[in-house]
Amino acid sequence: MDAVGLFGDVAARHLWDEYCWQLQEGPYDDDDMGFGSTSNNFREVLSTTINGALDALPKHTLLFLSIYTRGDMDDADDPDGIGSISRNDIAAAVLEGVDEIASRRNLDFIGPYRRDVIPMEISLDGLAGDALSETGNQSDFLSEHVENLLAGGEEEISRISHALLERYMELLLEDEDGRLLSALLDRFEKEVKALVLEKDIRPAVEDAVGQLEAALDEES
Repeated sequence: MDAVGLFGDVAARHLWDEYCWQLQEGPYDDDDMGFGSTSNNFREVLSTTINGALDALPKHTLLFLSIYTRGDMDDADDPDGIGSISRNDIAAAVLEGVDEIASRRNLDFIGPYRRDVIPMEISLDGLAGDALSETGNQSDFLSEHVENLLAGGEEEISRISHALLERYMELLLEDEDGRLLSALLDRFEKEVKALVLEKDIRPAVEDAVGQLEAALDEES
């Protein structure tokens, strides 16, 4: 489910992020928006989802889950001790498990300080990433593009990639000792030669030949 956008400067990608944030950070029993308690509303959504999943399960699965959640595994082979299906027990166990997982999630990556946190936890590899790191610019670049990194779609990846390319080209121009250019040629010398040959050298030679042919034609 998509995020609702309840928590201001929290980069929640979906309702699960918001559920985890509310569980850890609150608000818990407010009614600021006039739609009832935030925590109760989230709990109702989760309960509805759990019940929908239980509706799709066959009865024998529900029975086994009931036995497991009641702790009656020793009676599983005894037809008289199996008991009955208890959807409430199953739902309560699932809800408890979900809350345990939600309470352990590290939400710093989507919280208000994500622009400081994310650059400390991830890095950009490759020539451009190494160049940013060597010049002390990688953290600032990642911080600048945190929202696109979190979105992670094709459009956002393309936007970050083009921005990284532009920054890399700037660093190449600023590279006085030639270390970045040397690293580029060490890795892509063959490709660079092929590109320069196709886009610059061969057209220049063809033009020179054309000039000579034109000059010879004028003399004949």
